[in-house]
Amino acid sequence: MRDGLADLAEPVIPSEGYEGQIMRRAKRFRGRRRIAAGAASAVCLAVLVTMFRVVSVGSTPQLAASPPDGPFLGWSPAGNVDAGLVSEATGVWDRTNSAGPHTAVRALVATHNRRLRSAVVVLQGYDKQGAARLAFFTGDSGAANALRMRVDRPAPDPVKTQVISLVSPRLTGAGGVVSKDGWGTYAIAVAMPGVTAVRVSSTAVDEEMIGNPDEPTSRLVVTELPLAATAQTTRISGFIKPNRPFASVTKVFEVPGEDGVAGDARAVPAEVVSRNGEQVVVTFPKNQGVRPGQLAVVAEGLVGRVATVDAVRGEGIIDLVTSTEFTGQVYTNISNVPGSVRGTGGKLVMENIPADGDVYQTNRVLMPDPSQQSNQVGAVTIGRASADKAAGATMVELTPTVDLAHLTSLSIMTPFAD
Repeated sequence: MRDGLADLAEPVIPSEGYEGQIMRRAKRFRGRRRIAAGAASAVCLAVLVTMFRVVSVGSTPQLAASPPDGPFLGWSPAGNVDAGLVSEATGVWDRTNSAGPHTAVRALVATHNRRLRSAVVVLQGYDKQGAARLAFFTGDSGAANALRMRVDRPAPDPVKTQVISLVSPRLTGAGGVVSKDGWGTYAIAVAMPGVTAVRVSSTAVDEEMIGNPDEPTSRLVVTELPLAATAQTTRISGFIKPNRPFASVTKVFEVPGEDGVAGDARAVPAEVVSRNGEQVVVTFPKNQGVRPGQLAVVAEGLVGRVATVDAVRGEGIIDLVTSTEFTGQVYTNISNVPGSVRGTGGKLVMENIPADGDVYQTNRVLMPDPSQQSNQVGAVTIGRASADKAAGATMVELTPTVDLAHLTSLSIMTPFAD
């Protein structure tokens, strides 16, 4: 077969230059493919660059400050304004504490809120002495939701303020009365124009509530929290979401919540000036009603208890929760298992627990605040169980929720004073 094929191929003579023609044709094909591939790549790259610019390129979003309205916040209202609510709230404001008549009144919020199940109104205006004021109003569920003024404050700095808020368990009933609705504490926050979502978070609950940036009133958030939540354990955050496909949300501020409703305990700010292993020495403004036995707190929970006070110098000593001088009654969050706590000079234990009481690892343990009017309102997280309580045991070690080694400031909780 091989010889036969050789004989057949012998007379076949390829045309001159045939091999060169084939190579040149192959080069032309390869060149055309490269050009086509390069053009396609350029088109794809242009599309990708355009998409990248649309979706994610650009400077980090920034809030554009609203020009002040004299001494007031120069913000547009959050959502639609109900003129009837503005009129009703202004009348309530004028009659309260003989502060009226108020003039140059303008609304930041005047709407009905489904979560609160009543109206929410926030007004700015001058009182009869000509002072710039800011007031929050909500409905009284026991009086056909008639508006009640909850707090009347000096107007905040119109240049530096990015959000105003109110955190209290006394926002749904008569003045000074603790709410009986749901968890009980409500947080109301109103952010400046440009903010597309507001978040309220609290160390009193292992959960975060985020406002919907697509809603027209997303600058306003009303959130329900546990009765243990206070302004001191609450943070208000504002976010911007650019109006671009797939754009991410950017946090633009995070500040503590604000309180001040009649009946709420007052937080006196204090600075840590020295410490040893079991105590810290703090200074605070004079004539603020600081007394031994009051609790010292930070956002994460309980620091300790006031041991001594030098009223003349505005100075006090705080026993830390891990000190041998610290003891108190506590209960577990949600499951309400009672017990007592004591410091051991470096550690913290919960004891005198019912033998059949269940305490599981990471369970939150709360201590009632003597400055509050109940064991639930404003109760402070002291720690979490370090491990599951053994069956039949009456003691478990706790891990304090506060970093006691790096304290620089704290708040001392004092009773409400008229």
